[in-house]
Amino acid sequence: MTKVKALSRSVGMLAVSAMVLSVLGCVAAIPIAVKYYKDQNQTVAKAEMAVPAEKVYATAVSMAEEKDLKVLKKEDEKLYLEVTDGVQTASFKAEATDKGNTIMTIVASLPPEETKELKKEGEKELALRIVNRVCDRLEVQCTITK
Repeated sequence: MTKVKALSRSVGMLAVSAMVLSVLGCVAAIPIAVKYYKDQNQTVAKAEMAVPAEKVYATAVSMAEEKDLKVLKKEDEKLYLEVTDGVQTASFKAEATDKGNTIMTIVASLPPEETKELKKEGEKELALRIVNRVCDRLEVQCTITK
């Protein structure tokens, strides 16, 4: 009889574990909304994700150093970075929340007169390029919302 109870308990624990894993998998598949808007001479992209701030910042720094961006300012203790692509300048900030998430904020300047390419393809804007690259590298699905 005790073998039956032990087997029954094991099957119950297996079912609970499977349910918990499936719920966690669903949460991980939910895309992160990236708030994006244009101000007078800048674009802003902001997202909150369940990734430690240090990891988000380290990813941004690593990508800036290996991509076509020049690092202008780097403050590791503040998780702050400034970069340029030669046309636009952007600041990147990763801030930890009380819940253990990270708020990633990118503010990019627009050139005095937007080029035709920038008007044609919003993706060319530096703030969006940085957000998309960081999300891709962290394997987090991000959706742009305006």
